[in-house]
Amino acid sequence: MMKIRQVSSADWDHIYQLIEVNMFSMQQELGLDWNRESIIKHYMSKTVLVGESGRHVVGFIAYDVSTNNQTIHSLQISREYQNGLCGFRLLKAVLTTEPDYFDHDSHVSCCVFENNVAKAQYFSLGFKEVGRHKGVLSLEIKRQQLLKRLRLG
Repeated sequence: MMKIRQVSSADWDHIYQLIEVNMFSMQQELGLDWNRESIIKHYMSKTVLVGESGRHVVGFIAYDVSTNNQTIHSLQISREYQNGLCGFRLLKAVLTTEPDYFDHDSHVSCCVFENNVAKAQYFSLGFKEVGRHKGVLSLEIKRQQLLKRLRLG
């Protein structure tokens, strides 16, 4: 069973390894740079929840909150746990954080590589493409619609 908790300093090596396994080849295919230090620095500046099974990090979600918007910067699940609802559980944990902060017109946004099979999961939840740049899709959904879709609202 996966436990969800706040990130700790001991998690960053595991998080980086997870990002590298999941994303390196896609990023290379798109001709985008890869820099370990800048990747870790980027995610350390976000709010991060970790999914853990036993003492093993099996996934994480990095996000931030601004006026009327929650932005998901990354949702990564280790390959052996993909398609097992871990991603949905992490997404639900983020959506139930600070629920009073948002009004009825709030949005949830994220980006996904166009060559990432995970984009189908976002579209199945109702996310819509609102932009595209260098192989990266910008997606968005009204928060209320996503809460309803995940049976949280």
